[in-house]
Amino acid sequence: MTARGRVTLGVLIDSLGPDVVQPLALPHGRRPLAGAPVIYDPEGPMSGLDGAVLLVTGRPSAETVARAGESGVAAVVVKPAAGDLDVLAAAAQAAGTALLAAPPELSWGQLYTLVDALLAVVAPAGDPGGARAGDLFALANEVAIRVGGAVAIEDVAMRVLAYSTVEGQRIDELRREGILGRRVPEHPTNAEEYAAVMRADGAIWSYEPREYYPRLAIAVRARGEALGTIWAVQAEEPLAADAAAVLAEAAAAAAPHLARINLAADEARRRRDECLGWLLRGMGAVDELATSFGLAADEPLTVVSLGPADGSADAFASSHAADLLRTTYLAYRIRAATGVVDGRAHAVVAAEACTPLLRRITADTLVQVGERLGGGWRAGIGRTAPSAAALQASARQAGEALRALCGPFADEPVGTHEELSAALFLTDLEVALRSKGTLRGEPLALIAAHDARHGTRFVHSLSAWVGAHYDVPRAAELLSVHPNTLRYRLRRISDIVPLDDTDTRLVLALQLRLNGAAKPAPS
Repeated sequence: MTARGRVTLGVLIDSLGPDVVQPLALPHGRRPLAGAPVIYDPEGPMSGLDGAVLLVTGRPSAETVARAGESGVAAVVVKPAAGDLDVLAAAAQAAGTALLAAPPELSWGQLYTLVDALLAVVAPAGDPGGARAGDLFALANEVAIRVGGAVAIEDVAMRVLAYSTVEGQRIDELRREGILGRRVPEHPTNAEEYAAVMRADGAIWSYEPREYYPRLAIAVRARGEALGTIWAVQAEEPLAADAAAVLAEAAAAAAPHLARINLAADEARRRRDECLGWLLRGMGAVDELATSFGLAADEPLTVVSLGPADGSADAFASSHAADLLRTTYLAYRIRAATGVVDGRAHAVVAAEACTPLLRRITADTLVQVGERLGGGWRAGIGRTAPSAAALQASARQAGEALRALCGPFADEPVGTHEELSAALFLTDLEVALRSKGTLRGEPLALIAAHDARHGTRFVHSLSAWVGAHYDVPRAAELLSVHPNTLRYRLRRISDIVPLDDTDTRLVLALQLRLNGAAKPAPS
């Protein structure tokens, strides 16, 4: 049924389900093997695609399909609006490559993620044989038929490993998002609901979140260790009377598969993260490490570091963020090594730091991470290293850029080390002065003391003036006063501290900025 890193077209079609792909042409039936998904621009070159699942954007022609067959593509996926499907199907039949149709509302990135996730679970590279993880999809379908509701199988990190595709069974938006994102969407009720399932000896009902269908769930265990969960959705029709017993059977059947998947995934992840750490620190045979990740040792490389704005990421969150980075970069055919080093998600990318596409897709990934894990995430990008041997500097800079983005002096979710130089300076200065009391000392303290004694608002006026780059009319507009009123206040402030002195102005500006009172005014 599977080979190294590949599945048959039949498994691909059945596992994704009719809501995701519909076969339009299967010239060699369902038995050919299909491998990695690739998002393809019809105007681009067609090379290195043997066995690929080609997701063709735009309006592909019959010639594109023919070229795909010549290049050994296993399946071409198009959308109904892409052109004359009958013509494309005839071209696929003649070229000997399968043609599948995806619904218009499904984004190419989501479809890529689904195929990539399917391969990761059903056909892991280096699978030694024996019982296949792909049986989880068959198990999910079998259970769904017996209980009368859609089924999902998850690991302990709430990652969706397999799901049923029984025609006619309804699912809600929560399950749909979980399938598309490979992980259950973040919700305040998740922790308690999953804890309750893990504590129970058998199947129990879950009614949270209330806006979605109720679910019957059971924990999957082996020798007392929790390995995951199985969930059956009850839509309009009640589940079968023996649904709890069916889930108990399914949990026993799924246990060896989940144990094997968890063990293999944990070991592979640990090894990958360890090697990535060596690469980022410049330890060991750096050139060989880069090559093992599919990177050329002598090509320009850039480090990207991800983390939540509050710095509270746990191991599961960082690991999921790294997986999303990998999937997104691969979807755009950008080579990258991703993993978790020192508790933070990192990527070594074969692209220049200033590449607009790198910035855009990294920002898109942050949105996905935030939606699935909660919190505001940031991504710091180091300066591009000329080779793998120089990556240590780029890694340090990416970490510094991330630190600046998580501080009070940067507003964007993504930033490069170069463009964050001012924010880094202010961040370091604020840290250095925080414990010394000078942030709120003189000369700013003298003006604040005058405000406290006389009820004036000179600090506020001064802050607006500094934030407007010393432009009196602009600052007066922000303060909703006449410019002459502001000029009068500045003269009064000059009686307290020497505003004409360059150093005094500089120190006041720094004190106000470091205290958060003098952000640059919007243009």
